[in-house]
Amino acid sequence: MSIIPEDSVSFQEDSWDTLQARLAESVVSIICTSSIAFDTRKSYTGTATGFVVDAENGIILSNRHVMSAGPSFHKATFFNNQEVFLQPFYYDPEHDFAFFRYNPAELKGVTPRAIRLAPEKARSGLEIRVVGFAAKEKMTVHQGELSQLDRNAPACYDDDDTYSDFNTFYYQASGISGSGSSGSPVVDIAGDAVALKCSANASASLNFFLPLQRVKYALEYVRQGKIPPRGTLQAVFSHQPHVKAERLGLTAELAASEDIDTECSTGVLTVKKIVPKGPADGVLKVGDIVVSINGTVVPGFPELFEILDAAVDQNVSLRVFRSHEFTTVTTTVQDIYQVTPTRALRLGNNIFHEMSFLEAAETSSVAITGVKVIGNFSAMISNYQTTNCRLITEVNYKPTPNLDAFMDIVQKMHSDEPIVVKAIDSTNPRNEVVFVTNFLQTAYPDVLFTRSPATGFWSTEPFSGPLPAISKLGVVQPKVNGHQVQKPQPATSQTLFECIEKCKVWIYANPICSTNGYFNTMDTGVGLIVDPQRGLILCSSRIGKNPASNFSFTVGVSRISATLAYIHPLYPFSVLKYNPNDLDYTFPVLELAESNVGLAIGDKATILLGGEGYSRQVLSTVFSRSLVSSSACGMCYPQQFFNVEAFSLLPEPRMGLSSIAIVCSNGQISGILVNVPECAHNEGDELRVGLDIALVIPTLDHLRTSDYTPKPARVLDVQFTLEDAYTAHALGVSKQHIADLMAMSTKNQFYKVERELSIHTTGAHSLVVGDIVLQVNGHYVQGIVDLASFDTDEVELRIVRNGKELTIAVPTAPLCEANIRNVVCWAGMILQEPFHSVNHNAVSLASNAYNFIHDNGAPSVAESYHDNMFVVEIGGHAISTLDDVVQVARLLKDPKQAEFNAEVAANKEFKSGTIPGRDVKIRAVLINGDEIVKSIRTNDHYYPAWQLMRGPRIDDNWSFKEV
Repeated sequence: MSIIPEDSVSFQEDSWDTLQARLAESVVSIICTSSIAFDTRKSYTGTATGFVVDAENGIILSNRHVMSAGPSFHKATFFNNQEVFLQPFYYDPEHDFAFFRYNPAELKGVTPRAIRLAPEKARSGLEIRVVGFAAKEKMTVHQGELSQLDRNAPACYDDDDTYSDFNTFYYQASGISGSGSSGSPVVDIAGDAVALKCSANASASLNFFLPLQRVKYALEYVRQGKIPPRGTLQAVFSHQPHVKAERLGLTAELAASEDIDTECSTGVLTVKKIVPKGPADGVLKVGDIVVSINGTVVPGFPELFEILDAAVDQNVSLRVFRSHEFTTVTTTVQDIYQVTPTRALRLGNNIFHEMSFLEAAETSSVAITGVKVIGNFSAMISNYQTTNCRLITEVNYKPTPNLDAFMDIVQKMHSDEPIVVKAIDSTNPRNEVVFVTNFLQTAYPDVLFTRSPATGFWSTEPFSGPLPAISKLGVVQPKVNGHQVQKPQPATSQTLFECIEKCKVWIYANPICSTNGYFNTMDTGVGLIVDPQRGLILCSSRIGKNPASNFSFTVGVSRISATLAYIHPLYPFSVLKYNPNDLDYTFPVLELAESNVGLAIGDKATILLGGEGYSRQVLSTVFSRSLVSSSACGMCYPQQFFNVEAFSLLPEPRMGLSSIAIVCSNGQISGILVNVPECAHNEGDELRVGLDIALVIPTLDHLRTSDYTPKPARVLDVQFTLEDAYTAHALGVSKQHIADLMAMSTKNQFYKVERELSIHTTGAHSLVVGDIVLQVNGHYVQGIVDLASFDTDEVELRIVRNGKELTIAVPTAPLCEANIRNVVCWAGMILQEPFHSVNHNAVSLASNAYNFIHDNGAPSVAESYHDNMFVVEIGGHAISTLDDVVQVARLLKDPKQAEFNAEVAANKEFKSGTIPGRDVKIRAVLINGDEIVKSIRTNDHYYPAWQLMRGPRIDDNWSFKEV
């Protein structure tokens, strides 16, 4: 059977000048959207190139790393801007090529001709052109010359991605074609493809091309809708020149005795790596020179794999040169698809799947067994979020050799049970960890993805597990000699530090999704139980910064769930709430200082620090008090803190970033030491502040008596700075005011407006830069707390402006709620109500549907990428609130989703590459005020719209529902 399609013609006009015109309708730009992390690649969105190799059947050739092995969505754009959706029909499990399919009937105004695959035409010195869509530019042509035809495959790494090739030659050429040219045809002057563009070395100006021998072989099967047979020995081979073979003992005379033609061939194949427990393990050895298979000499990769692909599940005899002598060994060729994962489990913000030969060959030193965990790894492995141990071998002391075993264990567990996991580093099996984690609520339902070989699409199936939570039993009492030991009650003579030690807990914050300007990263740190009867825990807002998170803490042998009761909008602390009935434990009552004065400069203080499993005390002195403020980058705008009077200590103790340190003075808790939460792009030192406990007590008092958060604080929405008496007098403050204020306070300080924070409030521009505020409602300002927040809609201020005293009425503005209770995701855009730092930086508040971030691989970033925008219109429907987004998402949902999923699950073959979704126009206003309009294609199959909601009570949990 011919493997050249009838409509695949070689263009005879041997002129480079006409090449672009000849190939224009055959080369396409591909937009790739990979929905989940899978195998060696993370979720991503990008552009690349492909070219038609069978126009009659609608087959496009590109790279494996373009297609992505996991659930993905692709669209091809032809030269006339005609778009067609693609089926990810086949990717090679070993080499970097893949075949997409499209429905030719869906094309209009373009008649592509298949580019002929001509691997036999490749030769050193051949002048070639790389025709593609580099850097998203339309039809770029890069010239070059094939130089080396027998180099080993280059290693390709991109951040956390690995998409290297192996067991094949690669061609090399000088010159560089840019990003987006992956999958381009490498053609000769006749327009025939002699290779496939795969990667490049920009620093050396080199391109690397995949030869087409195995591509041409696979195309024969793909044209029939079949999967090409592919064999493996689970070994990696390397091509070495004859001179190196001689150093290994294979002289020219010995080679000639085995019919190795050292004159016509450039080298030999040696064994570079053997995967443990694979077909080659115990048969071949690293360093072996492979001479022949089944009596046929194999001087290179094409000859080797032509034999292996034809001998799947059959025994083969290999003649090898080892230890200065020839020997013959026998093994069975394995079907490579048996070690190519086709299922993925999404559970707890992680993706689980079996290991592939691709990973084993390139990055692994272990057998292909166990279950790999990828994606948001820290969501599961909270104690080891930087570990490389991602291959799970046991769960609750039961082996997990494959995904079925893993799922069976999970489905028999209860959702509140601790999970004991053993995992190893696949690159170094001696690097092993055992850790305890828990099941977590996530933004996505637990789903099992399964790939259909008929189309390459993945079906989705709800994963039923784990079992519902069992009733809380609290801490198990310790036993001595079989008898229950009564738990000792705290003695009345306990010191303050002993009481604090008993009230310390270790907190875990595992985000469900990114909100409030903070990314989806896990935090841990120390908190303090300040009211055991009510179940209140005081912590740094660095750990309690993202309200859409799963919170829990450990006490003894119990891990207890908690909710984020309150994020303080003015000061960097948060309060968690737990059910006291969940803990069978008696906590002492801590004494908090009631004074509103706070710690003074020179006061001695003892700082109680702690982490997971350790505690220490540090003697220190208050050496300064000042106004502090936090900054935000122009990318994520996290919560900013202004007008906070904080104390500093000397020596300043070292502490965990997300922990809280307790400052004690005169036998009472006088303050706390916390790190201010910063955005992920901040590369400087963390801002650490000391807060008087008096700033915390009003919040605790409210939460002790109410099931709801305090009403939003009202502020002047300006940032103040401190000025001394000399500067204040120069700006117009009278000597009498200075004398009156100094008689009331030792603080020789005045508060000047440094900048307006928001231009959108009713009180905007009431205060201007340079104003000095002397009095509030007839009372002198003695501290920043007098200007921080108010209970009334308006305050009377006595100010000095431009050297003159004025009395003005200034409206106060309510702070935006940091304790959000509604998050919507549509087309991968995470939408919430604008938070306060957005109001500070936005030119206009165009709507209450603010998009802070997109998910990786989201449909909304496939065409163009923007974050930090207010969505004002979707599909012609005006958007003002999150409820509007939900209503429009329901209207736009493709009703064919269930039918499509059923067809994919049934492995039904069909021609179209269209995934359920719609083309939708979005209008939005960026935070800088620019208005944008973009068109996206929704993906209701891999990216359904969802909503996270939380009730109004402080102990309400988040609930998930698909829109």
